Amino acid sequence: MLQIKTLFFLLVASNLLAVFVLLLQNKNLQSHDLHTTQLSTQEDSPSSIPQYNFDDPIFAYNILTQLDVYEPMDNMYLDDLMNQSLADGSTYKYGYLGFKIDGDYCQRHRAYFADYPEALFYDTNFILDYLNTSLVRRLVIPSVGVDLMPNVTGAMPSAKQKMGLHNIPHNTNVFFINGAMHVFRQIGKNYACTSQSYNHIPGHSSLNRKDRVAESAVAYGKQYLDRPHCFNFNKFFPKTYSLYIEDQCTEFFKQFNSKEYQKLKAERRIVYIKKIGVGAHKAKGVDPVNEEEEKSLRELYENGTKCGQINNNFIVQHFIHNPLLLDGHKFDFRIYMVIASTNPVILYYHDGFLRLSLHQYDVNSNDKAVLLTNTDLSMDTFKAAANGTLVDGMNETELRNFQMWNFTRLHNYLYEKGVVKDKNWLDNYLRPEFKKAMIHLIRMSQHSFLRQSPLFELFGVDFMLDSDLNLWFIECNTSPVLKGTSDEKERFVSKMLRDQFEIVIGLLRSRMKRVLVYVNKLTEELKAQGATYDDMEIKDLEKRRGEFKKLIMNRFEDEFKPSPENGFSKIIDENYSGVERFAGLLDKDCI
Repeated sequence: MLQIKTLFFLLVASNLLAVFVLLLQNKNLQSHDLHTTQLSTQEDSPSSIPQYNFDDPIFAYNILTQLDVYEPMDNMYLDDLMNQSLADGSTYKYGYLGFKIDGDYCQRHRAYFADYPEALFYDTNFILDYLNTSLVRRLVIPSVGVDLMPNVTGAMPSAKQKMGLHNIPHNTNVFFINGAMHVFRQIGKNYACTSQSYNHIPGHSSLNRKDRVAESAVAYGKQYLDRPHCFNFNKFFPKTYSLYIEDQCTEFFKQFNSKEYQKLKAERRIVYIKKIGVGAHKAKGVDPVNEEEEKSLRELYENGTKCGQINNNFIVQHFIHNPLLLDGHKFDFRIYMVIASTNPVILYYHDGFLRLSLHQYDVNSNDKAVLLTNTDLSMDTFKAAANGTLVDGMNETELRNFQMWNFTRLHNYLYEKGVVKDKNWLDNYLRPEFKKAMIHLIRMSQHSFLRQSPLFELFGVDFMLDSDLNLWFIECNTSPVLKGTSDEKERFVSKMLRDQFEIVIGLLRSRMKRVLVYVNKLTEELKAQGATYDDMEIKDLEKRRGEFKKLIMNRFEDEFKPSPENGFSKIIDENYSGVERFAGLLDKDCI
């Protein structure tokens, strides 16, 4: 086997025989069980793309080993799951998805890349944990690449997940995982090596946790108190009180006990909505503050006298009292964004869809399915329709089509009703407002992101419009549900995911092409200096490592840029400066 032969000389030259022995123990890399796609050797590679080959694989591996230095992730990022027991790093010893704990994985992966660099440019190989019946595995991945381990899913029995049955294939390109794999495996050591991509960003809790995004928004908004035209906190994020912070809790109860509250309550009936700050999804832990909830809050906090003593992670926000209604139904938006890179930050926007409540809006109702729009609140209605019960004269298919509207359908409705006068309202107002909101979301939260080149993440961001057409941010969701509840949504989500992977793979291949060119140049220099397999010491090593760090910072090479048909539009790229960094969406005085 050419790979093993090459690695033998390579590892001997690098005094890494221990790694070679381990590699031999795992030489089933090319086995059918791992579904590995083995490409041709360098001698057989097409001559049309010589730029994707290392001039000398042994030199390449040795150079990469000296330049690509593992940097441990700070344990602070393990607190993403709001579990302090994770913060000591002990979870790195636990089983995860049945994968073995391989402390030398990225070293082996580097050896594979040195031998077969063209594999990265020809193939797109995935590790997933989605169910085999999911849209992701059933429709999307077969159209863009290879599912290397189809038997690995998040539904595996817990005992099997902990057993450590599998090696992660060395030719993996992308980890697209529902769970937070970085809590159980070390980025850059056990997986997510420099020449791979992984779909979670440690530190994203400042963006997706209701409590922390509220804190981030408050701090960010203070920068713009004298520039409300740039960012008006009071027209972006509903006024929020974090009840676990004593002074905010005290401020809330001051308002809660005021005559102003009683007046607003008489006018609106519901003034506030209570949410659990972390760990609650699908409308769980979200409660409009009606009479019953008001009584509960007053009792728990003893009308504010226990502020600072109650540790419950509650936040309270102003309830949007004047939602825009469509034929009497409340709705919200699910919009998508991809942080394609954190090193530097590169952000993409993608259109989403509307989610309508299946019930007529009535602020006097105590039914959350009437007051909120989360899809899960409609499941009982869908089940009834599936069993033959018509709802407002609609069967299940008709209900699902009614619940999900696209942007064009919204615009046509609002234009016909005279709510909007501009025939290009979507492009002149709605999309720019979504994009600017996302830019502000990332600017207010990116301080906590882990900055490493393999990282990307897809988010589902929820917004509402009020009757004055003001856009309100509601929340940001990691690992958004990716399934087709209707034929239209299935087509929409499938294409969106394919477009996402085009971006992510394009950035991966771009940075590794730069690595390949740099390593070949350094190989030539070292050989001219008399370096051999036994002596390949890089002079000015720290300088070279600095150069390497710069070239693996993400940016597109021309040949790997997204196609014109890609549905994502770039709205932040920190490779640029000034207004160009934000795609011209922010004015100069707002940056």
